[in-house]
Amino acid sequence: MNVLSVSNRQPQRGPPELAYGGILRAFGAIQRVMRPYFLQYGLTQSQWAILRLLYRVEHNGRPEGLRMVEIGQRILVQPPSVTTLVRRLTKAGLTVHAPAPNDRRGVHLRLTARGNALVERVLLGHRRQIRKVAGGLGARDLRRFCDLLERFNDHVTSLLAQPPEPGH
Repeated sequence: MNVLSVSNRQPQRGPPELAYGGILRAFGAIQRVMRPYFLQYGLTQSQWAILRLLYRVEHNGRPEGLRMVEIGQRILVQPPSVTTLVRRLTKAGLTVHAPAPNDRRGVHLRLTARGNALVERVLLGHRRQIRKVAGGLGARDLRRFCDLLERFNDHVTSLLAQPPEPGH
């Protein structure tokens, strides 16, 4: 037997590797499907995530908006990237920085009236676009899928509290 042929073989992919690969492929495909939808409004998906987040918090009792660090934590984006995204949104007149209540040094990001109007325009077709993406599954399968995703997300989130394992 040739030693090289044995050592060049890739290990058998089991269910965890297959699931991980499937999640990454699905995420990539969803991004490619959604990208043109957001581009018609002049937005990237990351910009949309920030605008949608600000819209939600402002319409759910936090009209003062959010700190930059909170935005990064909620949309899972590193602070330098949040700063770049916010700079573009502010330059476009969609967001504004405002002093944080009870903190002279703090700054919150809020939607402008123009930003609020844009979010509402995007939302008009957003539900239809999401239903198009999820349309490959029936109602029962979607409920099961959501349950599994919630369990999976809880597990992955719990891993964030653990120290990283040394490489093997």
